[in-house]
Amino acid sequence: METDVLVIGTGAAGMAAALSALESSRGEIRVLILEKTGEEAWGGNTRYTTANMRLLDESKLLPSVEEDFKEFTKGKADWAHVKVILSRASETIAWLKSKGVEFESRPSNWPGYNLPRIGPVGGGLAVISTLRKHVEVMGGRVLFKTTAWKLSLDGQGRVDGVWVRDSSGRVQRIGAKAVILACGGFEGNYEMLVRYLGREAVNLRMDNPATPLHMGECINMALEVGAKTSGDFGGWHGSLHDTRSKAYRPMVHLYPFGVLVNKMGKRFVNEAFTDVSDSFEVIARSVFEQPDHVAFVILDRKVTLVPGYQKAVKTDHPPITASTLEELAEKLGVNKEGFLRTVKEFNAAVQPEFNAAVQPGTFNPNVLDGKGTKGVEPPKSNWALPIDEPPFMAYPVECTVQFTYGGLATDENARVLATNDSPIPGLYAAGEMVGLYYHRYVGGTSVLRALIFGRIAGANAVDYTRSLR
Repeated sequence: METDVLVIGTGAAGMAAALSALESSRGEIRVLILEKTGEEAWGGNTRYTTANMRLLDESKLLPSVEEDFKEFTKGKADWAHVKVILSRASETIAWLKSKGVEFESRPSNWPGYNLPRIGPVGGGLAVISTLRKHVEVMGGRVLFKTTAWKLSLDGQGRVDGVWVRDSSGRVQRIGAKAVILACGGFEGNYEMLVRYLGREAVNLRMDNPATPLHMGECINMALEVGAKTSGDFGGWHGSLHDTRSKAYRPMVHLYPFGVLVNKMGKRFVNEAFTDVSDSFEVIARSVFEQPDHVAFVILDRKVTLVPGYQKAVKTDHPPITASTLEELAEKLGVNKEGFLRTVKEFNAAVQPEFNAAVQPGTFNPNVLDGKGTKGVEPPKSNWALPIDEPPFMAYPVECTVQFTYGGLATDENARVLATNDSPIPGLYAAGEMVGLYYHRYVGGTSVLRALIFGRIAGANAVDYTRSLR
């Protein structure tokens, strides 16, 4: 089997790359897309994401995006890549709209979510479904249940195809003039997770049905031909899920309005250091560091007075309730003495006598209200109210893995770089498998950068194939 441009992966990066290649060549080249699943599950993580984007509206990024990348990644993000995101975000939104993708403003409608976002109507699945229709109209083809596992090189070291395995186990080589890798990270591969994140990574919970599919094959086969790495291989994006639930993404994001304690009954993190959308990953990873990798969101009656508080809970299990803190500690199985002492110290840190100096204004769940604690460690920066009104409630939570940070190094033209920083001829990459993030994810940028660099990869792959004639 032969093609001109071979794309591996059908998520946002892959479908954007395929359509970009077809548009750049005006349909004159052959584009084949490989997908390891069937029709029922194609699309990778994009299929399951809401695809929030860090934009004020369809033409303007949040003013803080540049500084957020510097702060969140501690200056380690590849700045050439960040500049491309900043310069091509609105153009990419316009391109999607021209294909029929509709966007909506996503104002804060969950308590604790205060930063504006936009997103595609229908989420990520709507984006890739729309792009796929255009790809197929222009002659692109998706080959399902086909897993790539090894790159093929010609005598001069140029990538000239991929070895694949079908669902029956049969192996064949697909020849191609250019290969675009868009097949996600290694979040579904516990061997790689343990290798890079540490031995306890076997206890990470998979975030969504696509997570186990991302085995890191494309990263490994690129490394095998000398590719350079980038991104934080010890970092990952995840969320807080109810430990009791087997439902789809049973998130619990009410933690800013209570306290988080571990099995020893101790607080261990600032529960409200910023907006929920930019904190839940940090909070989740902090939970993973606790004994047995679990913690408890502790709340009291006051949380039920927060407008829309139910929207911040997606679990199918009700909270564990009790009429006293002692009873709640017993039901949770936490250290009672430590738990009671923790709540007492926390309550003392938010008593009225501190309001003038530390808690000006009134409690407001829809803004970062600055109502913090005084004299307790760790501090709580916002929404700090005492836990003192029954019924007392708790949710047991654990950390998930949604996508990993470590991946391949590419240049701003989406060419995969070798360890000597030269581009590997014929090899391109985009999306989550390209290492960009360090330390902390800049929320609302993963799908956006996948689309941006997917388009770049597709156009440059076409130029490369033309140079071979």
